[in-house]
Amino acid sequence: MPGPTPIPFEIHIPDSLLGFIHDRVRTARLPPPIAHPDGMAATYGVTHETMTALQDHWNNRYNWRAVEDRLNKSLKQFTVPILHAGEDLSIHFVHHRSPRPDAIPLIFVHGWPGSFLEVEKIVTPLTHPPSEKAQAFHVVAPSLPGIGFSSAPKAKNFGPEKIAGVFHKLMMILGYDHYVAQGGDWGSMICRYLAADNPKACIGVHLNFIVALPPSALKNPLELFYLATRWMTPYQKKMIERMVWWRKEENGYAEMMSTKPMTIAFALVDSPLGFAAWIRDKIEPLVDDYEWTEDEIITLCMMYILPGNSAFANLYKEGIIDLKANILRRVIPSEVYFGASSFPKGSHFPSSPISFFVPR
Repeated sequence: MPGPTPIPFEIHIPDSLLGFIHDRVRTARLPPPIAHPDGMAATYGVTHETMTALQDHWNNRYNWRAVEDRLNKSLKQFTVPILHAGEDLSIHFVHHRSPRPDAIPLIFVHGWPGSFLEVEKIVTPLTHPPSEKAQAFHVVAPSLPGIGFSSAPKAKNFGPEKIAGVFHKLMMILGYDHYVAQGGDWGSMICRYLAADNPKACIGVHLNFIVALPPSALKNPLELFYLATRWMTPYQKKMIERMVWWRKEENGYAEMMSTKPMTIAFALVDSPLGFAAWIRDKIEPLVDDYEWTEDEIITLCMMYILPGNSAFANLYKEGIIDLKANILRRVIPSEVYFGASSFPKGSHFPSSPISFFVPR
């Protein structure tokens, strides 16, 4: 029996919803600034100066209709119905095929606070690489359920493992019996499940976000001793220090969403500027040598504001359950090609702080 047929999709947000968002941003109350020693204001969260400038730009210069037009012209978008684990979902995705006969299907999976927008700047070099020696890809970039323009699950317990099942079905619907996967943040967990559950189809994964359990005292005593005594290079010590700093100073958002997702959802869904502050606080410490424009920040936030649901937070609740119960104990099969990238400002690495808070 043939599967469902993807339907071409164009973004067009109703004027009524845009009006609601504009009114909320225009009338939003900002707490007054608090005096801090120089350079210390950000330790209390996103600054008053940052949010005042963002509110002003959103009110007076940001043009969502222009963004819509650009995205509709630059990205080939589709939706397709997928039934999985009792959830009848509409999955939104970008799909660009390469003209190259040797192109490999690639599913590009975002996390939080990412979105399908991440693929906009790289889809052309991936499908049309400048060199014939460079590998070409057919690119599939889905929106996670409940984020962007994918519908949200109605029941709980729909975490990375089930999302991976949805995305595997998506690749099968598109006729890609063999594919590779790239994931960051929660996308990395989803890609690990893709490889673990479908090794004959998902033939390779690349992750730029890695979480692992600490070495076993029985199986890896030397590695555990090495880690415990910190016999490391200066660079390794610096990375460990950053992980500890992140866990101590920057992880509050994850603690909130992984324990009380609905509470924060009620606060943010009704406050576009509040949502922007929630996301703006996190994107700054995660990039190197990149200046976010206010248009980019607002458009990214809109991928969470427009749906108006709690999926963004529920993902943490369900994801931490998956993380503790399943994925950290699952081994990517040896027949699956594996690659990883670790960047200086990444927040999690092999043996990251989160590892030590996950019971064995």
